[in-house]
Amino acid sequence: MSRVSAQGYLLLPWTIRGPFKVTDEHGNGHFEMRIAELPDFMVAGATESEALYEFRPALLAFLESYTSEGEMPTLPKGKPVHYQTLRPRGPVASVVRVPAETTASNPVLEPISLT
Repeated sequence: MSRVSAQGYLLLPWTIRGPFKVTDEHGNGHFEMRIAELPDFMVAGATESEALYEFRPALLAFLESYTSEGEMPTLPKGKPVHYQTLRPRGPVASVVRVPAETTASNPVLEPISLT
């Protein structure tokens, strides 16, 4: 692959895991999201919505750490994904852009239109 920007890497078909709840030995819980091809990448949030909200900016910053050094992360195989704008159901005012496949597996999210 030729020189790709961090924004370009965002569109690759990463294997996204989560958000899933993690509880430590003291009973404290949080939600995590990971990417199988990037074992050093993890996003955590106090709520599922927070983890989803922080996911894309955190992944972009992680990928920029590679591109700023002229390096290339381990790449996933497959076709690029398309992001979809989502809003958590309920009285939360925030929106988040996640891979479109996330809505099919996560009943907490619903697509919205920002037009």
